Amino acid sequence: MANFVERENIFLRIVKYLIPWKGDKPTEILRKIIFLVSAVVLIVSLVILVSDFSENKEVEQNNDIISDIYHNGVTPELLTGNTTLNIDITPERQEQLKEENPEVLDEFLPLLEINEDVVGWLYIDGDYEPTVDNVIVQGDDNEFYLDHDLSGNSKLGGTVFADYRAPITATEEPANIILYGHNMANGSFFGKVPRYFNYKPGNSYGLDWYRKYPTMTFSTLYEERTYKIFAGMLVNTEKSEGDVFYYLRGRYFDTEEKFNEYIVNILDRSTFYTDVDVQYGDQLLTLSTCILDYQGWDLRFVLFGRRVREGEDPTVDVSKAYENPDPLYFDAYYRVYGGEWGGRKWDEELLYGYTY
Repeated sequence: MANFVERENIFLRIVKYLIPWKGDKPTEILRKIIFLVSAVVLIVSLVILVSDFSENKEVEQNNDIISDIYHNGVTPELLTGNTTLNIDITPERQEQLKEENPEVLDEFLPLLEINEDVVGWLYIDGDYEPTVDNVIVQGDDNEFYLDHDLSGNSKLGGTVFADYRAPITATEEPANIILYGHNMANGSFFGKVPRYFNYKPGNSYGLDWYRKYPTMTFSTLYEERTYKIFAGMLVNTEKSEGDVFYYLRGRYFDTEEKFNEYIVNILDRSTFYTDVDVQYGDQLLTLSTCILDYQGWDLRFVLFGRRVREGEDPTVDVSKAYENPDPLYFDAYYRVYGGEWGGRKWDEELLYGYTY
């Protein structure tokens, strides 16, 4: 007669192999604990990745809808589309809004119905699609729209917003409008703004990107403006990394001296130069976004433009643009990557009436 040995249930065998069990040796228990911790980390990471991907897709969809509203008006498809933007605007309501806000450009009326914090639209053209194409809001602080969309829903990408300390209204606005947007991996919001800075070896950005897109359009609720890009800089935000240039404070300029000091600090740090000059009285537009590619430092890439003056040709001779071989960085940069700043070398004609 054959001897039969009862085998353990396959499920129980797997459990004993993966989970610490009575009688296990210390090394076996350690192996199982390491495996379980790794498995939990992997599962949590996958959940986060799937969640982020799903939210990014939703943000991208909402941005497309907002852009469609701005450029083409409200259509039945947008009203019935699957979105979290809370669009509820009939043609009759749109006509009513126009009567109530005669000074506001028509394209902003439906956006104001969604959110009264809307103050403008930023657009940078592209070969196949815009590199930047976003509604601009202005809240009561610089925190809320970091992680809330146009309808006030909590969203990782937030919304591009203007600094709340410098109101943009029909009767007033700052000398320098500062806009904040996230550097999104999928290129949305300000994800393409750092391409004006050739900070990754082997890429085709930097000066080539500037030559393609040397201007930007910023429309307030009341008028459309063109700005010529004249500088872009990499700056630190923490004193532990070196002296901090507080560019966010440059919203108003009481004197020409203060304006010139602000521009000098920008030109010293700019990674490229153009033939676009700047002078006291110019209206500035500043785009600020994060760059996390350096040692985990909390850095910003900041792009600057100045408004096309009355009667000025809005085009730019990009053939005269050139890279700055020696921009002023911060102490931590030089400690890690070597070198030191060689001093100011930009053409004095870039800043009208200034001599160094």
